[in-house]
Amino acid sequence: MNPGIYLFCLTPAVPRPEIVGTGIDGEHPLFVEAIGEIAAVVAEVNIEDFTGPESQPKMEDLAWIGPRALRHEEVVLSAMEQGPVLPVRFGTVFSSLAATAEPLRQRQDVLMKFFRDTIDKKEWTLKGYVDRPQARARMTAARLAAEKEQLAGLSPGKRYFLEQKIKGAVDKDVAIWLKEMGRDILSVAKKMSVGFSECRLQSQDVTGRDEEMFFHGALLVPDASMEEMQRLLSDWNAAHQDAGLLLELSGPWPPYHFAPVLE
Repeated sequence: MNPGIYLFCLTPAVPRPEIVGTGIDGEHPLFVEAIGEIAAVVAEVNIEDFTGPESQPKMEDLAWIGPRALRHEEVVLSAMEQGPVLPVRFGTVFSSLAATAEPLRQRQDVLMKFFRDTIDKKEWTLKGYVDRPQARARMTAARLAAEKEQLAGLSPGKRYFLEQKIKGAVDKDVAIWLKEMGRDILSVAKKMSVGFSECRLQSQDVTGRDEEMFFHGALLVPDASMEEMQRLLSDWNAAHQDAGLLLELSGPWPPYHFAPVLE
């Protein structure tokens, strides 16, 4: 084994987090290394599992990555339960403790500001879904009702072509409507959060749902605001469920989308 240091996350050194158990290999114990005002949650690991030619097959094997990524997340969540945490990307490995400490010593001010800004706050994921067939049928019915008198005065052939034209315009109407709903959701979210980060929309293959995702964002929410956030979400869903819309909030997560970029 060629030993290296696997970095899970960073926290303030005071109070020192209590982290127990083993690292991602299930063998080497976790430990906390104080580096100035910063504490690094680390464990020894075989560095060749993550760097060099021997690592490539493993990093492409979901059966190998899956349990290790899960353990990584478990350790970060354990630290989050004790105070502010800066989560580090899965697979971050250094050659030694000294190599781990060097960049952190240079970023003490940035890191401590991040911890002050995120204390008593968590990241939550907000996703908006639309039942597109329901929304389309509703909008089509409204369009046809608005053109009822004009349609009634046409011959069957002309009426058919106008109905098809109206139905064809509905897809554009739905797209415009969803953008408006997205802006409305964003305004609601910003009322109770102190940070927002737009996320990539996920396909139905990824979500495993019949509904389509039309909104996806990460919110940084003060713990004290969660009750109000839940109430706003419930009110919004009640007001829009007949239109085929649904908002879902998941979390809490470590503030992945709000952490400073570390070289």
